[in-house]
Amino acid sequence: MNKYLLMGLIGGVTFLAANVGAKEVSLETGETYRQRDLTVTCGQPLTEEIPLALNDCQYWDDFNNKCLFEKKTYLYKNLECVEECQHWEKFNSTCHYQTTCSFYPAQKSFVRTTCDKFDDFNNICVKKNEIKIAH
Repeated sequence: MNKYLLMGLIGGVTFLAANVGAKEVSLETGETYRQRDLTVTCGQPLTEEIPLALNDCQYWDDFNNKCLFEKKTYLYKNLECVEECQHWEKFNSTCHYQTTCSFYPAQKSFVRTTCDKFDDFNNICVKKNEIKIAH
């Protein structure tokens, strides 16, 4: 939502509240308040930050001059979490297990999931591990 639109909406609600008597309404994210022809819905704060995501080629094919697998690095303030291929098969140029990053804005942290035990015969991860990345 545009900040000027939000300021106008807040000003309009304040004007309406001043004209009908003082009334205070507290809303949680996603909640809606209705009064006659006025509807106010609480959205996410405009200041909520999201991590920056940077892509980089992890496995490059020199013969065909193309990237076979891209890793992704997430940056949030001084935190870094990397999603990359942990188990790569050179013969088929296939990633059998990719690490993952989940971002938790309320905790300002990442959780990175890796494979602790990989079954090379079936090409599957049989035991995963989650690591918290925080300040």
